[in-house]
Formats: sequence, structure tokens, C-alpha cells
Amino acid sequence: MLVVVALLAFLVPPPGPVTIDVAGVGGSGCPAGTTNVAMSPDNEAFTVTYSDFLVQGNGSEAKRSCTIALRINHAAGYTYGIAATDYRGFAHLTGKARGVVRNDYWFPGFPTRHSSRTYQAPMSDNWQVTDMPSGVAHGPCKDRKPLTVETELKLTGKGSGSFMTMDSTDSSVSTTFRLSWKRCAE
Repeated sequence: MLVVVALLAFLVPPPGPVTIDVAGVGGSGCPAGTTNVAMSPDNEAFTVTYSDFLVQGNGSEAKRSCTIALRINHAAGYTYGIAATDYRGFAHLTGKARGVVRNDYWFPGFPTRHSSRTYQAPMSDNWQVTDMPSGVAHGPCKDRKPLTVETELKLTGKGSGSFMTMDSTDSSVSTTFRLSWKRCAE
């Protein structure tokens, strides 16, 4: 029982408000003014919302990507890592087309976490991916570094009229990053 209590205290978000600032945005999947980032009220996740993240193949390979650098502001004595990521979108894949959703995230000087999911034609439906890394890479405790998130949508193979979006039928165009908080050693 003591181990469970200690583990829960270890994973509890820091006290006080947690805010998030966008340090930079770039890429063909997120032109200026087409992304928004928000922290959840419980400080356990943040959401990146896209309003123009679309890749169209027109019978050939195509890709779009978005790279966002984020600063998460929180009480001293804590650090965080990405525990899981939820992506949603829509894919219309014809012929021999394949759609790939790829995500990388990292703190400068720390290992990069990769995930990807491939969808095959024929497909014309919503897609959803939950990425849960085998281990959480927490950021540094003392020298806070920005978290960089890079997301890519890619079409390969032949399939005229194929496209893929970070989108869904209910217009919820977003990716949710669930955080794993850790108390730093004193």
C-alpha cells in the first residue's frame, strides 16, 4: 500500500497553475495562424488544434508536416514527459495508396520518441491512433527546455483522389498529449 501511495504522489501534477506557450511553429501542415495549443484544466494534458492540416496525393507521393516548440510553465521541482498521444483524422485512400501518420517529440539533448501508423486503401473513414510509448522520457529538472512535437501526414503509392487530414466528422481537429509528471530529486 505504501508503494502505491508513493507512486501516486510521484505522478501528481505540480501545484498551482500550469500554462503553455508556443515558442515556434512551422511546416507545410500548419501555415501561420492555423494551430492552437491549450492546457487541460486538470494540468494532465495539452491539445494541439489544427485548422488546415491536409495532404492530397493526386496519384503520387505527398506529405505535410507541422513542427511546434512548446514551453510548459509549472512550479519548480517537477518535470514532465509524454505518457500517451491521441490523434484523430479522416482518410480517403483509393487504388494502392497508403496513408501514414508519424509523430516525433523530444527535448533538446534527450532521446526522440517516434511513432507511426499506416492505413491501406481502400479506405474512406475516420481514423484514430493512441500512441503509448514503452517508457516515458521526462525532460530535465533544472534547465527547462522546450518540448518539440513534429507530426507528419504522408501518402504513398498510386491512388488518385486520395487525401488524409488531421480532422474528423465532428470538426474536432486536434491531437491530445497526455502528460506524465515527475517530482524532481531535491
